[in-house]
Amino acid sequence: MYEFKEETRALVDLVRRIVKDHQAPLETRILRGEKLTWADYEPGREAARKAGLWGLRLPPELSGTHLSLVDRLAIFEESFKCLAPIRFGGEVHHALFHLQGEQKARYLDPLLSDSKRYCFALTEPGGGSDPARAVSTYAKRDGGSWVINGSKSWVSFFDDADGVLVFARTAEEKCASGISIFAVEKGDPGLVARPVPMLGGFMTHQLTFESCRIDDVAFIGGEGAGFKVAQQQLSRARFEIGAEALGIAQRCYDMMVEHSKKRVVFESPLSEKQAVQSMIVDSWIEIQQHRLMLYTCAEKDDRGEDTRVEAGMIKMTGADMVDRIIDRAIQIHGAAGCTYESPLAHWYDLQRMARIYEGPNETHKYRMLARRLLA
Repeated sequence: MYEFKEETRALVDLVRRIVKDHQAPLETRILRGEKLTWADYEPGREAARKAGLWGLRLPPELSGTHLSLVDRLAIFEESFKCLAPIRFGGEVHHALFHLQGEQKARYLDPLLSDSKRYCFALTEPGGGSDPARAVSTYAKRDGGSWVINGSKSWVSFFDDADGVLVFARTAEEKCASGISIFAVEKGDPGLVARPVPMLGGFMTHQLTFESCRIDDVAFIGGEGAGFKVAQQQLSRARFEIGAEALGIAQRCYDMMVEHSKKRVVFESPLSEKQAVQSMIVDSWIEIQQHRLMLYTCAEKDDRGEDTRVEAGMIKMTGADMVDRIIDRAIQIHGAAGCTYESPLAHWYDLQRMARIYEGPNETHKYRMLARRLLA
């Protein structure tokens, strides 16, 4: 079993209080069938800001908390035990860390103050598992500006964003060094967005760029910087998916244990039935195994070691693990677990996508891990 250090436990306790005060009431509203907006999350965000949980991975010179990966994942794990997790602020994409001058004023400063938000557009209709060769969206310099043509699929959080960081090809050949980054604002001419609803009520967007013209200030990071930034972003997201899966799995486990003790069938509690005991024990073991792997790999990352393969492994095993545990929790709850008045049904829908986004599990298993093991 993995044990947190005292400082990490204190952060987890802090997040637990914020979730209880601000996020748990939002979960109740979701279970009543209400649709939440970004504004509904603001009290929890403000409480996190006042508690110093802002810019969790940013250095102090950017007004960040600069937490270790272990601490950040512990915070995410605790937050995601709630169906309405905290939406922490001060998050800045790697591409924007070192901006200067006009670019800093236009993009970095507003993100740090939370007056602007940008989403992330990498995947395209033609595929997303191999971004170095799958990116077809093309940006061409035209005088002092750039013209972008192409499309992006499954863009998350576009509704709540002011703009989008677009990964586009700036070289003719399809290779990693030919991908660059552009900041496109929602109001820029040539950007067309179509909402695409997903499982669990989650909303994504299809973005089309039809001779979308932007100025040179919106060219972020220099020629060919995009692929490295995308890899950094995806590795971070894969660790976070592992923590999210762990938090949800732990909550489902707690729910199944509590329900099994209360629910009486054939004159005895469910907790005395061997089949139920087996599901509960198997779930506990899987949670502890995943927790140990997640935080051991995070410690490795904090030491500066390369954890790209480990990030994919954590994403893959976490997505599989939480699927199994949600399914067991629903089975133990019976019909009560199948209603959207229970968080179990919501998680059942939402977590199905986790085996696909940020790289399908099969890609991580048969390409990344097999390639490493057979090298």
